[in-house]
Amino acid sequence: MIRKMIKIALLALVGITGSRLILAHEHLAAGAQTKSPGSPLLFVNANDYSAETGYVFGLSAGNSGSSYDGYYYTGDLVFVALAATADFGGPEAQAAALGSHIEVVIETVEGPVGAKFGFWETATDEVDSTNLTWSVTVGLTNSTQPIVVSDTDGSVGADPYGHKHGRLFSVTQPGFYRLGCRFVDISTHGPGGGPIHTSSDRFHLNLQAGVTIAQLEIGAAGQKITFAGPSNLPDTGVAVATTYQLESTVILGPTSAWKPVGELVVGDDHLHTVLLPAGAETGYFRLRAQ
Repeated sequence: MIRKMIKIALLALVGITGSRLILAHEHLAAGAQTKSPGSPLLFVNANDYSAETGYVFGLSAGNSGSSYDGYYYTGDLVFVALAATADFGGPEAQAAALGSHIEVVIETVEGPVGAKFGFWETATDEVDSTNLTWSVTVGLTNSTQPIVVSDTDGSVGADPYGHKHGRLFSVTQPGFYRLGCRFVDISTHGPGGGPIHTSSDRFHLNLQAGVTIAQLEIGAAGQKITFAGPSNLPDTGVAVATTYQLESTVILGPTSAWKPVGELVVGDDHLHTVLLPAGAETGYFRLRAQ
């Protein structure tokens, strides 16, 4: 019998204070199945970053008094469009057709009730934005909120290439989030004056703000506890990844005796699951990050 429901404890990440770390940028690439009119756009590297792979983008708490005070945010989630010409370092095999102009549409946001998800547009490539451009409340299911991906003007024959750093994504509460997105072509150079490419399938991305337990599932086999393990490594890679230890106690208070549950996890930017078999002692859980 489960005596108590889950208790999530937020613990500060040791060594991640002060100015923002420049973490490893992850590029989510838009391409196309073929360059023929009517061919769909693709999330080219879905096998690396989609929610189905267990990948998680970590969001860090903004410093007090900064533009990001009150937010958890990241600049490491970068939407790009593959280059079709040598002018932009191409041609890349799965680039969309010349003349296509690509946006990503944020269609769904799941996460803590009452939280908001926001986008910060940068005025200059490589310079982090300090102004929130728009935000939406968690729970939306059919939004049409676009973010321009292509850097070119979308004219006939223009390269669909796009690659801009300095854009940020934010949330207003700690916890686990799931975005539903779609690449769309907004050009008018296709059949009948419409887009060259049809839209991609919807793809999903996991985000983790702060240090929290993402999910507790209780079933006949026992309790399954899932948490994200962001590595928090900088672009240089010269650092030690954050480690995570799930802990439990049967009571809360001054006499609490927190005990490790499962193995110590070295952050690898993926979800991890600990299974407590049926009949195991239950109580409160927390996640300790170091």
